Amino acid sequence: MSYLVRILCFVFLINSYLFSADTMNDTYDAEKIADIFYALNGDKADPHKKINHSKGFCTAGEFIPSKSLSVDVPLLKQGSINAEVRYSLGGAILDDKSKTRGMALRLLGKDNQWTMVMLNTEINFAKNPQEFGQFFEMRIPVNGKVDTKKIAKLTKEVDSYRNFEAYTSKMGISKLENTPYYSIHTFMFNKNGKTYPAKFKFIPKDGIKYLSEAELAKLDKDFLVSEFKKYVKNKPIEYDMYLVYANDGDIIDDTTALWQGDHKEEYVGTLKVEKYLGNDCNKDVFFPSDLPEGIQPPKDPLFDIRNATYGITFGRRQ
Repeated sequence: MSYLVRILCFVFLINSYLFSADTMNDTYDAEKIADIFYALNGDKADPHKKINHSKGFCTAGEFIPSKSLSVDVPLLKQGSINAEVRYSLGGAILDDKSKTRGMALRLLGKDNQWTMVMLNTEINFAKNPQEFGQFFEMRIPVNGKVDTKKIAKLTKEVDSYRNFEAYTSKMGISKLENTPYYSIHTFMFNKNGKTYPAKFKFIPKDGIKYLSEAELAKLDKDFLVSEFKKYVKNKPIEYDMYLVYANDGDIIDDTTALWQGDHKEEYVGTLKVEKYLGNDCNKDVFFPSDLPEGIQPPKDPLFDIRNATYGITFGRRQ
């Protein structure tokens, strides 16, 4: 998709956001959140710098949909779909020996496409724009110093922050072929004339595994690219995609809610990532609102503001 088309999408998203009473917030709107990102991670010497999920690289592959899929998504009826994948670290982290990761995936179908923006965590650290903005704002240095006492206090007081910290404390650091990725939002999928709430996840065929301290010690801060190149010389990294359907009583409008117990899952297909493409896609933008026919957007208060903020930051760095 050309930059011009993306700018037009950006304008559409911002207009939709500003005129939506449901997503408007007097304290933390998309513009203020973008300002916070730039205050925290911006670089006056490089106005074109990506200021969130800053470090990443581009890859390509294909997605092979299941032939027995029950949802009515025409895109997934193709035998094979070209895939663009951007792997990234969380926030402005530059050291690959970090826990939080992102994967942006664009499935390029013949008639439409689907963009997914995922994390390697099943939950998010904030459930609304206020918590989201505050999470980053409290990390902005004042007079050159970060108020660590304030961060510790709010992390203890705000359920979303405390629960996310507890969740990530149980995680380790993994290579890409052992990292799972999840949608933190719940989408609505068409099936037989009805819609069903579900999240999706990508589980690596090699299994979810964490590196030992000894293994980590042998790797540098840029190991993800070198290890990716080494791995795909022999075979692609493969992930099995599943829909995880909500049970009655599951919270579907809160990205911090961790679903408990057993859930119906449906195999969607397999993503094969096999080609390194450098860094050009770091200049691009992946909108989670880019949905194909048959899938409806989430109903949580973060989804629209997330897309609008992506649009603003993309526009600023042109």
